[in-house]
Amino acid sequence: MKVKSSYIWAAVIALGVAGWMMSGSFMSGGAPDAVDSSMTEAVQANAGSAADVEASVPSQTTPRISAVMVENSAVRRSVRASGVIQPKSVVTISSESNGRVRKVPAREGAPVSAGDTLVILATDTLPARIRAAKAEIAAAETSLQISEQQARGTYEEERAAAIANLDVARQRLEISQKLATQNFSAPVELAQLKANFENARMTLAQIELAQNSRSEVEISQNRSRLESARSNLAVLQDQLAKSTIKVPASGWLETVHVDVGEQMTPGTVAATILEMDEMKVIVAVPQTSITQITVGDPVSVDVAGMGRQAGKVSKIASITSSATRTFDVEILVPNAERKLRAGMTVEASIDVGFQPAFGMSPAHLSVAGDGTLTAKIDDGGTVRVVPVELVRSGVEQVFVAGLSDGDVLLTFGQAFVEAGDDVRVSMESSS
Repeated sequence: MKVKSSYIWAAVIALGVAGWMMSGSFMSGGAPDAVDSSMTEAVQANAGSAADVEASVPSQTTPRISAVMVENSAVRRSVRASGVIQPKSVVTISSESNGRVRKVPAREGAPVSAGDTLVILATDTLPARIRAAKAEIAAAETSLQISEQQARGTYEEERAAAIANLDVARQRLEISQKLATQNFSAPVELAQLKANFENARMTLAQIELAQNSRSEVEISQNRSRLESARSNLAVLQDQLAKSTIKVPASGWLETVHVDVGEQMTPGTVAATILEMDEMKVIVAVPQTSITQITVGDPVSVDVAGMGRQAGKVSKIASITSSATRTFDVEILVPNAERKLRAGMTVEASIDVGFQPAFGMSPAHLSVAGDGTLTAKIDDGGTVRVVPVELVRSGVEQVFVAGLSDGDVLLTFGQAFVEAGDDVRVSMESSS
């Protein structure tokens, strides 16, 4: 049984008094008042010292808890979310013309490249109609050339004749005017010559103004015929090209929707192609984390049975899902070997940068009544609860933000104390 220090001091004082009484000084007749005063002061001093010693010893009921010194480090912060793999794009190819399916060279479940043939339609009389259209173009071009040549020749001839008539009329008029001055020409004859001159000049003006309008009309008609023939040929050639349905972009031929002998019309779906060289992962992120994510953030995608794949954030939804109240985040993942398939579930870890955090065991965290995470630290011998935020999680260690460098974090045994309790700490290595 442990003896209290006050009892020890009392025994010491008693022995001192007994020794003094047995010494010669007790019989020397010294002043008893002085002796009593000295003894009283000694007893009081010793009693005070005993009280101080007792107070300096921690109570045996105060628990001793293990602790480590907090030292934060830069830790990559990540946002975790689950989602499903989807093709980057789904291309539905439809027919653009009427026709009966003559051949289907493509096979489902195989990779295809841009320009590959999927379906061939029967062309029937289309080649013959194309040859006829080409012949019509040749005939229209010939007619146009002839009409242009004729128009140029007729105009020049008519203009030359009109100029000659005008010169003759002018000469006759001038001669008649000279004869009239000598009274050798009748006034009626002079008037007739003037009328002839004016008619010749008007005829020349009309020819120059019209430029042989009759020939121009014929030229315009031939030009219209030529353009119509060319347009008809273009339509027929386009129909011929559309009779062969080709792959618009490389991908994976998922489904062929037609068979040989079926009749297709414009809009009939022929095939479905998935773009698989790069896959799209859609994950649901809560609103508490969506502001931390930006387009281009690197992502680690964990696919069950296939390990981790690297990707990047390509799109962030601007509106929440009405069912889950989360935001869809689109992640693009390379798939050159085409091992990823649509419909696979994944766990994505989006890297959103560095943040000061401290690594600790998840067993040393507590959950408050409102669901927030907390940690307990030693504040001068008293327990204090500090809210923390999870930065990165693992099976054996988590990184949390909210603790300051130099804080004494309570570890083993922290579950047995609450905020405000007295505590004794036993420091351990943070590693």
